[in-house]
Amino acid sequence: MSESTDVVVIGSGAAGLCAALAAAVGGARVTVLEGSPHWGGTTAVSGGQAWVPDNHRMAAFGVADDRADALTYLLGRTAGREPELATAFVDAAPRMARFVEAHSPIEFTPMSTPDSFAEAPGGKPGGRNIEVAPVELGGLGRADDLFWPAAFPMVLTNEEIAGLGLMTGGQLPQGLIEYRMTTGQVTLGQGLIAGLLHGCQAAGVQLRKGQPVSGLRLDGDWVTGVRTPYGELGADAVILACGGFEHDAGLAERLLHGPYLHPVSPPVNRGAAIRLAAQAGAAFAHLGEAWSWPVRQGSTWADGSPRPELVLSERMLPHVIWVNQAGRRFVNESSHNVALAFAEADPVTGLPRNLPAWAIADAHFRARYPFAGAYPGQPLPAHVRQADTLPELADQLGIPAATLTATVTEFNTHAAQGADPAFARGAFAYDRHGGDPGAPHPNLGPLTEPPFLAMPVQAGLVGTKGGPRVDAHARVLRWDDSPITGLYAAGNAMAAAIGPGTVSAGATIGSALTWGWLAGATTSGPHRTPAAPR
Repeated sequence: MSESTDVVVIGSGAAGLCAALAAAVGGARVTVLEGSPHWGGTTAVSGGQAWVPDNHRMAAFGVADDRADALTYLLGRTAGREPELATAFVDAAPRMARFVEAHSPIEFTPMSTPDSFAEAPGGKPGGRNIEVAPVELGGLGRADDLFWPAAFPMVLTNEEIAGLGLMTGGQLPQGLIEYRMTTGQVTLGQGLIAGLLHGCQAAGVQLRKGQPVSGLRLDGDWVTGVRTPYGELGADAVILACGGFEHDAGLAERLLHGPYLHPVSPPVNRGAAIRLAAQAGAAFAHLGEAWSWPVRQGSTWADGSPRPELVLSERMLPHVIWVNQAGRRFVNESSHNVALAFAEADPVTGLPRNLPAWAIADAHFRARYPFAGAYPGQPLPAHVRQADTLPELADQLGIPAATLTATVTEFNTHAAQGADPAFARGAFAYDRHGGDPGAPHPNLGPLTEPPFLAMPVQAGLVGTKGGPRVDAHARVLRWDDSPITGLYAAGNAMAAAIGPGTVSAGATIGSALTWGWLAGATTSGPHRTPAAPR
């Protein structure tokens, strides 16, 4: 069976749905093809916040921003990237946010999260991140049926979670949680996807899940549609928004520069975008990079594959440090780009010099904060090690006892004074924002009270950064920099415009929404693809 439409969007995360909404509002007939049985991809299991410099909600937060500051900051933290892509992002992101609000039930609210390098030129202490206010599911259905299962009910916003101090002893607002669950309201990544789904439905977008794309339809150098197990779907434009390749073990092992083999994303991002783009002769970039994060052992997905969890409390809060197998600290544990340290290679062996890594905490930490997913009073997972002395703990971990003891002693001496001369932990706005405001220092505290605990810290990622190169209009490029007629990419399906590290929490989703909006808007704007041969 062969059908036709104007625009096909492959994938239903933030990038895909924003692209579909923009194309449909621009007058195109749009079909979204989601290969899995769930909407939203990685976005739906994420915190959902988006980094949008100079957004229209910043004024309410009391922080001024402008294009010049945003460009200064972004260009200063994105080595090896095309300046025109940074400019396109900075110009488009605030327009995207207004567009999404105008064409969906989404209302964005500003967040207090600082930029990763708020002290750098152009950096801001908060306000550039936005998140959705609670969104009603309404006729979409139940969250359990719509999305990949979340680690917890997504009914509180990021700002509410931070304000309640849930990682530092705060109490859950049971009444508010029950009200939102009863009324079918969702937040975070589910709220963002639900709002975009509502907008797409209202704009007439055809939404089809469980429909993977097996190949592109080509007419010479033109992309003229897609091939699926159910037949062909002709189109003037195809937008790749189907994520990266972190769940394809072969691609990840061959391409990624670091040992980032513990993805937290749902087990669907298996390299479809780069395979499809390769069929059309696309050029690729940044295939060795990832949106890297430290992770810990978690649960499993429905198919039995591991589902690691992001390490949060064990890197931000007092009375904990990280050490490598030599028993030494190796990084500012509270920094946003902390996981890049896992890619550092030993000059002799070429192996990662900081793996295995361990989060070491004491009884002060255990009494106040969650450790390895266990809150105070809950039993610790079996993979956590504990001992009454540091030498005993070191013996369990197979690391030099004298070195671990010396490392902790040195850290304690300075932490008691609220300082970290070795790595400057806690000296930056990003660090302090994620710490404990009720502690003598939000990030630093000595490790003195037994029993001592150890949790493995693994090199993880929330998505890959490599993919087909795009121009400022999200058109996929060939190796000679000419655009491939009819092919666009956005989100983790494209070569990321931000890197090699990150610049803020929410940069992944902010990029996905913005490049999705650019791709969708381009299909009905002056840079749109000509009508494809039929």
